[in-house]
Amino acid sequence: MLAQQLDTVNIRVHHTAGDLKDGELVAQPLSIANPIGFILWHMARSQDWAVNTAIRDVAEVITMDPWRRSSLAVPGIGTGFDAAAATDVARRVDRDTLLDYADAVHANALAWLRTQNESMLDLIPDVAAHDALHPEYQTAGFRAEMDSGPEHDDAVGWKGGLPAWVFLTSVAVTHLHRHLGEVDLVKALLRRP
Repeated sequence: MLAQQLDTVNIRVHHTAGDLKDGELVAQPLSIANPIGFILWHMARSQDWAVNTAIRDVAEVITMDPWRRSSLAVPGIGTGFDAAAATDVARRVDRDTLLDYADAVHANALAWLRTQNESMLDLIPDVAAHDALHPEYQTAGFRAEMDSGPEHDDAVGWKGGLPAWVFLTSVAVTHLHRHLGEVDLVKALLRRP
């Protein structure tokens, strides 16, 4: 089921981003919305962080060749970024490179997931320790957003921490579907007659 959900996100990313033009990646038809390029970058980066840093405490795909040398290799995942930083990321995004990175993150997540059994879902990773070696995950903006919200508060209250399934279902799937809806709306606004 998780593999199917991750597949669905990847398919929708390609469907939504596949026809974007360079100018659309940086456009902001609404001042309160981030540019599409930033949103899509944030989605791939969030999935990379959730699976590889938060749960597994291994190197993220973005730190490996060829991604670590790409324009996508911006520290952080976008959480806690201000408007200027989001715009800067959007300017760096090349659609095809971003889709290739999203595919690499997706393949990495599926390869790992296929080695796991169901008991992994209830394990509570030490995310604070996993994030500790990464200065980009120690910023006030990142910490404030990651240490709050209904999933966080409920899981910490009754489990003592966030189980792996929260990162896989919420951060790596549901959160991305919400952003895909956001991208679809911004695209529609950009393309309205």
